[in-house]
Amino acid sequence: MYTSPAKDAWRRFHGPQAVQSAENTGNISNVGRAMSVSDITVLRSSQIDAAHLDEELSGMLREQVTRTVSFLDPALMARFQPEIAALLDFLIFRFSVWEGRPLPGMYLMNLRYRDESSMQALEGNHSGIDGPTLSKKQRLLFFLGSIAFPYFWSRAHTYLASRARFQDSPSTTAAWKALRSLETLYRISSLVNSLIFLGSGRYRSLLERILRARPVYNRELASRAISYEYLNRQLVWAEVSEVLLFLLPLVNIAAVKRFVRTKLPKLSILDSNNFVASSHRHGTKEKAEDEWSQCKICQRHDIVSPYAAQPCGHVFCYYCIYSNTLADGQYECPECFVRVDAIKPAYSII
Repeated sequence: MYTSPAKDAWRRFHGPQAVQSAENTGNISNVGRAMSVSDITVLRSSQIDAAHLDEELSGMLREQVTRTVSFLDPALMARFQPEIAALLDFLIFRFSVWEGRPLPGMYLMNLRYRDESSMQALEGNHSGIDGPTLSKKQRLLFFLGSIAFPYFWSRAHTYLASRARFQDSPSTTAAWKALRSLETLYRISSLVNSLIFLGSGRYRSLLERILRARPVYNRELASRAISYEYLNRQLVWAEVSEVLLFLLPLVNIAAVKRFVRTKLPKLSILDSNNFVASSHRHGTKEKAEDEWSQCKICQRHDIVSPYAAQPCGHVFCYYCIYSNTLADGQYECPECFVRVDAIKPAYSII
């Protein structure tokens, strides 16, 4: 036989804290609805990740546009960069928030915007994720606050900064100081809002708090997919880079280059025996003066303190040939690949 519950059963069901909060607000009859709608908890990490994803998407679009029109004048691109950024942000807004859909980053994190100001007018019990999306007025104000206002603020900042730097006008200076004061006030307000967000988990930005556009879950049953592919890739490359940084200083690069060169097919003009025989046949004194015009090691056209490598006789800067032979006892001439046994001043062999 069915019996009705006791009159104070709802007090034991919702708990003393909910009852005390409802009594203070005078809304005891809607405790169930208040608990499910107002006290819903949305992960702060999901909201912050969604904001970062939206920023990354906007940056990727700007980079792609910059690469596409890279053939244009770079100065022209830098001049109209704020307009390009505003246009791309408008396109993202147009096909997401304006149509009642979440931003791309929010969609990936299973979030959407909800009109929090209209939740008090709903009646009955709710799951906490339902509720109307942003109204047309809120969407228009969202566009003005997230796209139009930052664009005009950036342009005004650039204009007043250039005028205040090159013109000593009292009105320009006063406008520049007022702009900087407003910017400081905005940064302080954003910091306070961030601290409040860390405590309550609502409204990531001042714009969301002013419009009462709260990110809530889009689907009730949606598991958060965590991909460890990027993390694993980063760990692998970090370990590989550490191993290379440890091993590379221990490797004799000159010996490796010499080993590779010996395995490659030799050209007749670079054969050391032929070159040395030709040198002895014609004599080093018959070398043309243009052979001293450039050091083949540092590519300097006027050789500093010319020294000749022995036995081939090619002339290099003293520091270039001396430092290489000092670091590598088997150093070979970069022109003929003959091992350098000694170096002598170039004028002594003329």
